[in-house]
Amino acid sequence: MAIVHEYVPDDDDGNDIVATAPDLSQEDEFNKNNMSAPTLSKSWKVQSSHVPSYAGGKIILCRGKGARHIYGLKSDDDEGRNINDDDDDDNEKRNEKPKEDLTPFLLAQCGGDLSFIDALRGTKARTVRNGCQSVDMDGDDDNVDDDDDENLDKDAITCFALAPNDVDLITCTQSSILRQYDLSGSAESYGGEERTGPCKVKRVLGRSGHDLPVTVMSFHRSGVFFATGSVEGSVRVWDLRGGYITHSFRPGISARGGASAVTALEWCPDTENLHLAVGREDGTVRVHDLRTEEKGGDAMVGMHDHVSAVTCMAWAGKRHEWFVTAGRDAVINTWSIHEEEASREGETPKKKKKKKTEKGKETKRKIVYKRIRTLPIYEQIEGMCLLQNYHMSHPSVEQHDVVLATAGSKGVVRLWKAKRIEADNPDQRPTLSNLTCIGEQLPKTAFGEERGGYMSLLLTSHRHRLGQRDAKDNGGIPSSTEELIAVDAEHNISFLPLIGMNKISADDKESLDVDRTIIGHNDEILDLRILPTPIARDSNNESIDTNQDESVACRPQKIAVATNSAQVRLFEVGSYSCEVLDGHTDTVLALDVSPCGRYLATCGKDKTMRLWHLGTNQCVAVATGHTEAIGATSLSRKVVRYEVGGKAAKNGGGAFIVTASKDRTMKRWSFPGSIELNKHAETELASGKEPLALSVIGSARAHEKDINIVSIAPNDSLIATGSQDKTVKLWRSKDLTLQVTLKGHKRGVWDCQFSPYDRVLASSSGDRTVKLWSLGDYSCVRTFQGHAASALRVRFLSGGLQLLSSGADGLVKLWTIRTNECETTIDGHTDKVWALDLAQDGKTLVSGGADSRIVVWQDSTKEEEDAKRDAEEQNILMEQQLSNHLRHKEYKQALEIALELDKPRQALKVFTALVENDVTNGNDGLTSLQSHAKAWPINRTAQVLRYCRDWNTRARNSHIALLIIKAIVSSIPVHKLASADGIPEILAGITPYAERHFERIDKLYASSYLIDFTLLSMGSLSINHDEDFRAWEAKTKLILPQKSTDSKLNLTGTAVSGGKSQIASTNDTDDEVLTIGESDTSSTGSDIESDSDSESGDEADSSSSS
Repeated sequence: MAIVHEYVPDDDDGNDIVATAPDLSQEDEFNKNNMSAPTLSKSWKVQSSHVPSYAGGKIILCRGKGARHIYGLKSDDDEGRNINDDDDDDNEKRNEKPKEDLTPFLLAQCGGDLSFIDALRGTKARTVRNGCQSVDMDGDDDNVDDDDDENLDKDAITCFALAPNDVDLITCTQSSILRQYDLSGSAESYGGEERTGPCKVKRVLGRSGHDLPVTVMSFHRSGVFFATGSVEGSVRVWDLRGGYITHSFRPGISARGGASAVTALEWCPDTENLHLAVGREDGTVRVHDLRTEEKGGDAMVGMHDHVSAVTCMAWAGKRHEWFVTAGRDAVINTWSIHEEEASREGETPKKKKKKKTEKGKETKRKIVYKRIRTLPIYEQIEGMCLLQNYHMSHPSVEQHDVVLATAGSKGVVRLWKAKRIEADNPDQRPTLSNLTCIGEQLPKTAFGEERGGYMSLLLTSHRHRLGQRDAKDNGGIPSSTEELIAVDAEHNISFLPLIGMNKISADDKESLDVDRTIIGHNDEILDLRILPTPIARDSNNESIDTNQDESVACRPQKIAVATNSAQVRLFEVGSYSCEVLDGHTDTVLALDVSPCGRYLATCGKDKTMRLWHLGTNQCVAVATGHTEAIGATSLSRKVVRYEVGGKAAKNGGGAFIVTASKDRTMKRWSFPGSIELNKHAETELASGKEPLALSVIGSARAHEKDINIVSIAPNDSLIATGSQDKTVKLWRSKDLTLQVTLKGHKRGVWDCQFSPYDRVLASSSGDRTVKLWSLGDYSCVRTFQGHAASALRVRFLSGGLQLLSSGADGLVKLWTIRTNECETTIDGHTDKVWALDLAQDGKTLVSGGADSRIVVWQDSTKEEEDAKRDAEEQNILMEQQLSNHLRHKEYKQALEIALELDKPRQALKVFTALVENDVTNGNDGLTSLQSHAKAWPINRTAQVLRYCRDWNTRARNSHIALLIIKAIVSSIPVHKLASADGIPEILAGITPYAERHFERIDKLYASSYLIDFTLLSMGSLSINHDEDFRAWEAKTKLILPQKSTDSKLNLTGTAVSGGKSQIASTNDTDDEVLTIGESDTSSTGSDIESDSDSESGDEADSSSSS
């Protein structure tokens, strides 16, 4: 085992502690897995992230099993499976065909777009307008002022509806344009090669036809018709097949004067009867029959029993003989539906059912809605679901009973039951009893009225398989239990199972508990901590190996997050299912977790610090005493001290908690001990007792300005505080006496942390620097500069050899202390990164910022090094295989290897060898290339053309590149090349260089005539080759160069001027004149022939004399 440096400051009495190799004692159990020699980190990658996915408004759940490829093609295998399925066998059991797996999803409005929320994992998969890329995009759209016409997004989605087949999506934009999208997951539905792009518009239906914005949309069960309702009160029914309006219903004048806005639309589940119920803000409900009513006709039934907006309507019963309405007037009305005979005189029969009576009157059948019950429930109803299958899991409920679930302004989900009462007289109709409450959400999990209540309520089905409660007992497979989905005012989505096994309260009511929660929007993240794995202990308080205890080892990693609210959220990493700690009355500003992983300390603007027991998620102790908001807190770092209790703990011998407030004071609080806190959490709190009150054992005025951070040394001997007064102060933890003040920052200090291995302290400041301080002489030994804005957080990693810092520029930087250089910059946020924390193993990093994003990073140094090593080995192997194939002239295999591995240089070698081999065998080289080109798919053809475009930029590779291009364009039809993505652009890039190469070759070809002329003038230098020369001369066709020359040319001593040359003879022979171009004087054909003959004779004489 490698020995690392122990943190060695002074002890509480001022004596030096001898540095020894750390033993795995009780206080170091949490760090026993990290004792290996540290390695330097080089790179980090995103493991998972939680981004804003729901910003309020309408939210719906798919009706079937889900949709395909919502994560795209390349991520289906990873993203489509359950986060807890670590076993490959379990994953194969769940998904026999992972690529065809259907993912249940929620559609939610977010920043003018629609988010696909994976209902199983709780993460945002994609959006309609931006695709999967929206997960990595910022949320600037959320901050756009809707009242500013210049910034108004005309394409922002304001209303939407999903067809029952989960494929057809209809949206209405800010400009009242209706669009149809295809969510089938095919290549025609999503853009991009990997189907990660935005959803493609299948059809534009045009303008909605409403004068004011559309607020409600609903699909008929058949998926053929959908209805739209607007603020003006009008309703239009559309036929999706033809894309036209079939019916239009105008509202009547309400009692308040003017038209009333549409607040709810509901179709009758009976497909034989096209009945549409319309609820409006004035409390009226009208039911329209699309089969009998003409366009714009009067409603079939009108109900005026509500006095406020109607928000929920539903048909109940096996034959849909009941109708239930609820609204913001805090009542639920139940109606019976039946047919009656109505007689009208002087009316022409319009239906076959009409018949004449003996008195000559005409009768016809009409549908009557009669109110039978009104139940006041004293809360505004925002969501209501009909539980048709509730009787299957609850024997106390009969099949004919009507069971409802409601949620509203009180923030509590309740269940109601109305029994069917058969009539004693056969002439009378059956009726329903009064609604009675048979179930209610537990108070500890209820959202509550003070926070805004619930805004919507949905119901899952057995097809979704979203039940997570029994997943671990079922091999990781979610159960098919029905669940209620409650959406609250803070954009949280809570799942409440209806399993028939919930606790029954004293008044025989079923207690609904929250199974998990999806956080739609976190607001600004102020602080976070990774919760360490708790150290399990037996009855004798002895530690248990977590590797052997499956109950502890299988616990998911959690993160405690303080957002801009009074609640603390506990997220599971990966699934991001959330639990809420509710106890503060104002915004929580900071938090810290104990090294044993059992306790969490939180503080905020309510001037209190609360201590939470993470095993029960209950507040076990409260510290009060500060006069202003508490902005920082820290827990003792020695694990063994948490077991100290009784008088020793009260006197300061056990663990302790430190808080720093805006009142510029720092307080030390005693920790009661784990035994007492566990007993209080398990027994006394359940009986209704209040949390324990912590006692102060020390207080000091720390700084002259606001205190931003407080940190405790690993051995609990020192306390460091950072303030806006630009200083870092070190305090003795025993009596809170000042030991030293570290000065050097030019602006306020945001964070300071002790190294867990060396006697150094790191601090980050608003002056954009991170400083490293020595605790030996209290001097600044390093200053790290690189942030473009304030450095907000700093952490040690790699055994204290490196630093991580986050800044207001949205960046996280990795520093190596020895070299004082930035190794890498991690970009995952678009705003200030307020929160930063490292896991115990140092391989996982979590960051959170003002952009509401939580990003989990994984150290990818080893993976990248292994990948680089594998790539080098693969490259060597590939080179050897290519050489072997080329040696054996196996060009087809060699070419496949080069193209498959995307190696342009190797592909060029293969193509060159292929052409040279064909030329050697007497072929032109084009035939073999054409045979290869015909066998390539279109994507491989585009790949080769990209290679040719790059090769064509160099003259020495242009010949083979143009030859390949010729083979492609001559063997593949032009229309196929023109329709392929990217190929026309590639060919456009090839054309300029090809023209330049043709010009160069043309010049070379023209210059080659000069060589022919030179050789002709020189004749043969050897008598032995005289016959060969004459044969060459006879076969050679002389081509005259340009007809006129203005410049002088000197060839082998011959002066040429004006097209004629005088050759000076050194042996007193006659001057020989050689005509290169035409003379200025005209000459006849006979002259040319005589000149040519004499010239040939002279050349023969000269050659014979030579």
